[in-house]
Amino acid sequence: MKCKTTTLAFFFLLALLSCSSSTPNFVVPAVPIDKTPQPVLTGKMVYHTYSCYNCSDSKLYLYNFSTNEITFLSQNWTITNSMNAHFSPDGTKIVFMGMAQPTSNWDVFIYTLGTNVQPQNLTKNSLARDEDPKFSPDGTKIVFKQNGVLKEMDTSGNILRSFIVPNTEASMPYYTADGNSILYSGSEANNSATADIIKYSMLNNTTQPLAAMANINEYYPITVDANTFLFTQSTTSDQVYLGYFNGTPSLKLPFNESDSDFSDAFPVNSHTVVLSSTRIGGRGQYDLYLADEISGKKWSLNLYNPYINSSNNELGACYSPL
Repeated sequence: MKCKTTTLAFFFLLALLSCSSSTPNFVVPAVPIDKTPQPVLTGKMVYHTYSCYNCSDSKLYLYNFSTNEITFLSQNWTITNSMNAHFSPDGTKIVFMGMAQPTSNWDVFIYTLGTNVQPQNLTKNSLARDEDPKFSPDGTKIVFKQNGVLKEMDTSGNILRSFIVPNTEASMPYYTADGNSILYSGSEANNSATADIIKYSMLNNTTQPLAAMANINEYYPITVDANTFLFTQSTTSDQVYLGYFNGTPSLKLPFNESDSDFSDAFPVNSHTVVLSSTRIGGRGQYDLYLADEISGKKWSLNLYNPYINSSNNELGACYSPL
């Protein structure tokens, strides 16, 4: 049928309603709302926040899920630009990178949580760029990057060995679960601007590419267990993948969104990670989220405490269940 117009607004409205077959559908589709409550956690998380990457104003924070407390760890430290912290296996210490005042040199520091003493500078005599520290699975050693070369030291700062790998730059090292190998992001031979995920065996000094798409940047490897690891692949946007040590093709995890960056993923439990993302609805450029690797559901960390995410960038989260 063809609708007739009328000079009265009321009858015009009725006409529109009665002529749905010939009028455009202006109904806005309902947006599904995930009402699943956020996971219950009892551990703690350390993370850093800065206003911009080159602003040199990064600060370290600790969040306790059990007590809902946020601690400004680096508030009274004589260290600037502290970031990229990693828990010891027993959850009592962290290692991180920062700049000891008044210098602007990157060094590696170790700090015992809950104390009032200044963190110990483990690389103060190196006169090099020391970054990306990670504890070994037994907590007795630390792997880190020094001027693009992977090195290992004890928790007192004594260098134990250097690892010679076939990459001009090796970054972001992380021990495998058995402590016998190191994952790292290494520059590609044909394109130094991009990197692959490589496994270096300390038992026989060999390397094995694990995620190595040509001219695609793959970085931030984090061991999950004896079989899998997390990493970020960067194309038009950063996306988080689950990699397999046995050569099974890497899996793009379902929580990714192609129009936003997802990176710096760290395992929380068997199916949940904490990560940083630029997805719409956050408070800053990067905010912290929990994400389910199976269902793809995501929860802002501000559901736990409204002061975790801010107008700055929250990145480099590390979780300890202890």
